[in-house]
Amino acid sequence: MPVRCVLFSIDDVLYDSSLQAYLARMNAVRAMVEAGLPVDPETTFNVLKSVVAEYGRDYGKHFDRTLERLGLKVSSRIIAAAVAAYHDTKFAYLRPYPDTVPTLIKLREQGYRIGVASPGNPVKQWEKLIRLGLQHIFHHVVISMEVGCERLEPKVFEEALKPFNVSHGEAVYVGCRLNTEIRPAKRAGLITVRIRRGEHRSEEPKSSEEIPDYEISSLSEIFTVLDEISKRGKAK
Repeated sequence: MPVRCVLFSIDDVLYDSSLQAYLARMNAVRAMVEAGLPVDPETTFNVLKSVVAEYGRDYGKHFDRTLERLGLKVSSRIIAAAVAAYHDTKFAYLRPYPDTVPTLIKLREQGYRIGVASPGNPVKQWEKLIRLGLQHIFHHVVISMEVGCERLEPKVFEEALKPFNVSHGEAVYVGCRLNTEIRPAKRAGLITVRIRRGEHRSEEPKSSEEIPDYEISSLSEIFTVLDEISKRGKAK
């Protein structure tokens, strides 16, 4: 069965989300100290990391909770300094990987239908695609919370594939997180490709469900994977 569709996650697949988040938080912490925070940057950064881990990336008061955990009164000036530095850095580093746009365009030129199936907040994920300049390249985009799912589930993949009229066995999914992306894509019956980039690049599968069908280290390697799938199909 030939591959007709390639779906992608967003974070650390299309752009360096891990580097962006690290630098944005680090610069936010430095700005807090410059604005009068009486705590060293390393301690503050570690507390901020724990807050993000507990409340999630989409929580709106990371800096408030950080000050509280440091035993300090919430300061509007310090929080404003953090927010300004965070967003300035975030937007500065919101750039596609060098091989992202060429790979997506080449896939389209070769006749593949390409789409996004991503976990997360729809507004934030769409904002990323728009700022990355990728919103018009994809044929279809589905963010999990748009279809009532907190994370990637079979319904998300079904909605992502629906406009293409392809079976799950004719679709490839490219993600970087084994537990939250590769595993649900395998459960949904898609061919899975794990790209080793970002903060999850060193993780190893903890179960057979997390073992991807293929692994790549750059997005442009997807063509080698597609060729191999095609050859296997012809050999059957």
